[in-house]
Amino acid sequence: MLRRILQSKWLTGALALVVSLVALSVLRIWPLVVTINKETMNLQQKIDEANRNLAELEKSKEYFKNPAYLERQARIKLNFKKPDEKVVFVYKNPYNQSPDELAQTLADRSRGFWQKLWDYLLGK
Repeated sequence: MLRRILQSKWLTGALALVVSLVALSVLRIWPLVVTINKETMNLQQKIDEANRNLAELEKSKEYFKNPAYLERQARIKLNFKKPDEKVVFVYKNPYNQSPDELAQTLADRSRGFWQKLWDYLLGK
């Protein structure tokens, strides 16, 4: 009797129907599974990037706490100098002239309006 039930067309049809329904439900869910996997990969990449940024920030934090860095920034931004130091300013020559030509140019600029007018009228 059990053998007869297992070989019946009704059982075969019912099993075929169940397998078809399971396959159909899997096929309906499959695009959602693919989308979720892609989002998971994207989120994992963002987590990895955030961890890298965190590591860089930790290194920067240590660098910014370094006394040499703090002293350098105080010198640059606050014009800090130690009591026994002398400060020397070195300026770049923006005119690409020799020192003599630069001195003449600066001397010409330092003359007043009336002196320049007088020189112009006299033809100097």
